[in-house]
Amino acid sequence: MRTSVPRPKQHRGKVPTGRASIGIRALKTNASAILKDVRARHITYAVTRRGEVEALIVPVDVGERLLPISQQDQAWDAWEALATTLASETVSKRRSAVAELADIRR
Repeated sequence: MRTSVPRPKQHRGKVPTGRASIGIRALKTNASAILKDVRARHITYAVTRRGEVEALIVPVDVGERLLPISQQDQAWDAWEALATTLASETVSKRRSAVAELADIRR
């Protein structure tokens, strides 16, 4: 049984023109069908609450192009690079963490 996607509302000034909109309650009821529609037809929905746009649902490839790499992602990449570098260095004498802490405390 195929669930039909609710028909997008016509825009009346508050919602940007050129984009289908769907109310928050209709989204809650038909989320799976709407996401399938976004993926299959490659369209964007404006999610509205009381006529005001609250969010956008966009296809994943469009969303990834819109979002810049955050500083947290860059920091994580630097951390992984450092961990890889440290792991690749050979240590002639490995010491336990307890021994390292004892040296630090002295």
